[in-house]
Amino acid sequence: MSSPSRSHTHAALTPTALVITSHLLRHDNPNLASAIQHALEELSHEPPPPASKASEAPPMNCALLASLHAQTVGEILAALTALGQRAINTPDRHPERVALLHELLDEWVALAEWILQRNDSPPRQWH
Repeated sequence: MSSPSRSHTHAALTPTALVITSHLLRHDNPNLASAIQHALEELSHEPPPPASKASEAPPMNCALLASLHAQTVGEILAALTALGQRAINTPDRHPERVALLHELLDEWVALAEWILQRNDSPPRQWH
């Protein structure tokens, strides 16, 4: 069952979320931060989608998946989850940071759900 905030199946991760995620991960996970920066650069070169295909799938999700790959999305989710857990367990935690991490996790989870929904069958390596 998906949460109300993720009921919009075709929502795309925003460039702002990518920038913030990269910024948050740059110290603990520089490789992931670099992968996100590379994806942002690739997205800046993407042409706008044709109007007829805009309703089929979020074009930014498709372009993002071409740069990041599903496994990297999972690694980013794990890294953000670890940051969130540390933020919650810190005695002098900042509610704004926890809220920001929660929003970012929601966006990345929506992307992961989109990836799973667009694949009708598991990849061959799962067999």
